[in-house]
Amino acid sequence: MPWKKGESGNVHGRPEKAFTDALRLVMAEDDPVRKKRKLRCVAEKLYEKAMEGEGWAVCQIGDRLDGKPAQESTVTIDNKRDGTDWARHELVAFLHDAKAGSNGAAKANGRGGEPDSVH
Repeated sequence: MPWKKGESGNVHGRPEKAFTDALRLVMAEDDPVRKKRKLRCVAEKLYEKAMEGEGWAVCQIGDRLDGKPAQESTVTIDNKRDGTDWARHELVAFLHDAKAGSNGAAKANGRGGEPDSVH
């Protein structure tokens, strides 16, 4: 081990989020004119824009309340083989390669790779 027990392996520590931290501090302050927290003022403005029909504001509210919708992915297998005749480990290797940005040809064509587990 390159470091001692109990010592972090991340020598640079957690990355700083200076802007995020500063923004949280500012948004937690009270607005002297409106007599409300600044975060509350921003939330109310966002609501007003959504009620005016601003689609981006409606999306922002939906994303904050329900979470962003799952992103759909489509995988096109450009190969002479029918997807039903692939071994499980070939399909898993192909998907791992596709996710990594390669074409997945070597492992998916049965020319390499060990059976993987799907997480």
